[in-house]
Amino acid sequence: MEKLLLSEQVTKFMDYAVDTLKAMDGAPDHNGQEKAEVLERISILKGYLKDLQQSYLENSPADTSIPVDPGYITEVGHS
Repeated sequence: MEKLLLSEQVTKFMDYAVDTLKAMDGAPDHNGQEKAEVLERISILKGYLKDLQQSYLENSPADTSIPVDPGYITEVGHS
């Protein structure tokens, strides 16, 4: 499966989120099937959000700073 660009991931998530919100309309009157469909949509939406997060991480700069070793701080002392 081809990876989507970050902007495509955002669009996919947002479009599905809007459709899910529309499916929630009338929630107090939903029958069991309608409730199950909405819960399934929310589950799918969580997966899209996870994909969006991963796409963001893959497209953002990596943390290139080198963490300071606590042992080094102890050896050197503080200034």
